Amino acid sequence: MAKLPTRRGFIGGAAAAGMVAGAGISGLPRRAHAAGTVNWLAWGGHVEPAGIKDFFDKTGIRVNHIGMGGNAETFAKLKLSGTSQYDLFEADGLWPLRYHQEGFIEPIDLESLPNVAKNMHPEFKKIPALQVEGGKMLMVPWGWNPTLLVYNKKKVTTPPTSYEALLDPKYKGRVGFSDQHEFMWPVAAMLLGIDNPFKMNKEQLNRAKDILIRIKRNAPTITKGWNEQLRLYVEETVWIGMSSPGRALTIQTSGGPPMGTETPKEGYYGWIDGDILVKGAANKEAALKWIDYIHTPEYVARNFKRLQRGTANRAGAELLKSQGDSELVTANLMDQPGIALKMRLIEAPANPEDYAAAWNEVMAAT
Repeated sequence: MAKLPTRRGFIGGAAAAGMVAGAGISGLPRRAHAAGTVNWLAWGGHVEPAGIKDFFDKTGIRVNHIGMGGNAETFAKLKLSGTSQYDLFEADGLWPLRYHQEGFIEPIDLESLPNVAKNMHPEFKKIPALQVEGGKMLMVPWGWNPTLLVYNKKKVTTPPTSYEALLDPKYKGRVGFSDQHEFMWPVAAMLLGIDNPFKMNKEQLNRAKDILIRIKRNAPTITKGWNEQLRLYVEETVWIGMSSPGRALTIQTSGGPPMGTETPKEGYYGWIDGDILVKGAANKEAALKWIDYIHTPEYVARNFKRLQRGTANRAGAELLKSQGDSELVTANLMDQPGIALKMRLIEAPANPEDYAAAWNEVMAAT
């Protein structure tokens, strides 16, 4: 299997380099002249160069991809420099609420986009937390995954049922740990019985910080991206950690040991990501056409076969099945959208400066 580009660190990947290419909506007549440019601030893992070229060939609309990092970094960037230079950007979980509160974004009627209306799992069209009055959505859902325990069945012979396993001394030097704070704070908070990991006060953050430092001390290294994490699992340096369910299959098919996944008894968080329309976007119509195009089954199947995580697009999952990739679809929960609605979603911290300071202390601890 080819190495997987990162989407968000150890549970996905980081930003990719920006690129400029052409793109367009499936089924539209070919145009002889340029119809505009879409400035798309997006994770590199969502980019399919062949799809961007096809879109341009069909519509004359160019897509200028600008690579982005995590939610907090992107929010800070847009808060500082504004949104006027972009037409679309991306976000995770409940972060769109923060952007909406700031007046940065414009809700979208998903039923007005033909491919989205026809191809998306119904469960993703009406996520209450991401809807506004009138039924429009703050984000067009794209991918999703819960973050569960993943483990080497040869080395961890009793399936772990709690995040407490990450603290177990017998796994010293064998625990996966990533520089991805959004997915680590919930672990500490749930172990401490704190209801909302993104609304902790300073005293709670200090206790959560201590938990994460203990987990970090059980790790052989801190990873930045999924490729590095994958290598550690395949080599059996890391035996247990947190990841999305489909990663178990990826490790095995990359030459690694038999892997298992378990849902922690404390519960679990996850992410739904997608595209957001900038309020007052200069190229709004072109941007909406681009969103609709990436929800064609062909674009979805190509992207999710390469990156492997849950998809909000029913038709894309069905196309993968027809291409002989049923195991991949099942392992990544692509045909089980109901699970996405059971996840608690990551969100913007209420006191971001305190969270940033606490995380810096985690990373600096020895």
